[in-house]
Amino acid sequence: MKENISRRNFIRNTGLITAGGLVIPSVLSSCIKTSSPNDKINVAMIGVGGRGSNHVVYMLELARQAQIVAVCDPFENRRNTITQKINAFYAKQKGLASYDGCVAYNNFQEVLTREDVDAVVIATPDHWHVPIALAAAQAGKHIYLEKPLALSIQDGQKLRKLVQEKKVVFQYGTQQRSDSKFRLACELTRNEVIGKLEKIDVWCDGGSEQFAPIKTDVVPAGFDYDLWQGPAMEHPFSNERVSNLGAWFIYDYAIGFVAGWGAHPLDIAQWGNNSDESGPVEYEGTGSFFETDNLFNTMNSWDIKTKYANGVEMHFFSDDFCKPIIEQYRSFCGHGTTFFGTEGWVSVDREGIHASNPEILKHTFSENDVRLLNSSNHTKNFLDAIIDNTPTVSPIESAVRSDTISHLCNIMVRSGETTLKWDPVSETILDGNEKMQSVLSRSSRNPYGDILKS
Repeated sequence: MKENISRRNFIRNTGLITAGGLVIPSVLSSCIKTSSPNDKINVAMIGVGGRGSNHVVYMLELARQAQIVAVCDPFENRRNTITQKINAFYAKQKGLASYDGCVAYNNFQEVLTREDVDAVVIATPDHWHVPIALAAAQAGKHIYLEKPLALSIQDGQKLRKLVQEKKVVFQYGTQQRSDSKFRLACELTRNEVIGKLEKIDVWCDGGSEQFAPIKTDVVPAGFDYDLWQGPAMEHPFSNERVSNLGAWFIYDYAIGFVAGWGAHPLDIAQWGNNSDESGPVEYEGTGSFFETDNLFNTMNSWDIKTKYANGVEMHFFSDDFCKPIIEQYRSFCGHGTTFFGTEGWVSVDREGIHASNPEILKHTFSENDVRLLNSSNHTKNFLDAIIDNTPTVSPIESAVRSDTISHLCNIMVRSGETTLKWDPVSETILDGNEKMQSVLSRSSRNPYGDILKS
């Protein structure tokens, strides 16, 4: 697998996660709080494979603010192993011989019935993101939800409505907003340090080289495959189907990296263009899908140009299209966002920040300049918002709007069209044909799909 395709593993270099699983950090004196445990936020971790195990580490590092009281995952061995390691961490922290305050669950519904659970971190495969988040919001739980948001535009809108009605804190897993270089790029753009914004380049890995055979395997003991499939249509089990790649590139569970990876650089484009409550109004371009003999069947390559109502143009393309274009003005990285103004450009990715003139990056902001919410830790920002009733850096509105861009690209290409117009006020496709309308919605399997229909 190419290095930049492993989107959920980009922070594994911290040393807290290894190939063998979760590595509990050493207990620091700063983590020990002598006041009542009831002063802490009780958190349930729903989905603890891959990215979810990262979130366990993040939460343990914030043990002064939060206590993990539940772990939920349909893989029995995974949930039990993670739960045991969490309890071992708390035992050491509390100076006890043993501790059993964190409980393992198979079904998230059991977790949500617990009145003592204040918040949930949802890091499941994409097709479970919104159903579990809807159930959590209905139960009054605060939500940290991994990206991408939804399998359809309407499902994301349903979640937004319920989150707002229930007044629960919501943090979207676009953690680049808690990285200072991404915030700087957006502040330089918003304050026109590069001149008036004219164009944005957005790119990421499409996963075009991935392949899995279509076959059937035996469901392993201790794995609730029916629950894992959830609201998705039922299919014979295979190991590849329930792998990370399967969860990313099978259309029953995702729309592909156009959302799964695209969520990150698109989110930054939206932030820098001050479009958190809007989005592009025009789309034009093409895309392609995996070969028909491949288990994977999402869009894996695209070259799409969009335009905002303010005249700013955005070019969103996968890495197979973008590399020669990006290399014309900067060194290539497999993902990123570049803002082009009338007086220069600034470009940012997880490896660094670049500019047409190094002096741009040395800009001194004045007290009258636009400054964006300053978060240096995405998980802590979520917890602080719960405690202090303050905004999160990645709220539900920005999540819905950036996710919509990915969906509209998928809808246009999957329906066989090369153009699409969108009204960001009414949030509807303008003059959409019957094929576009059919791609807008998703079928869901009962009883799990009932959550989406309520």
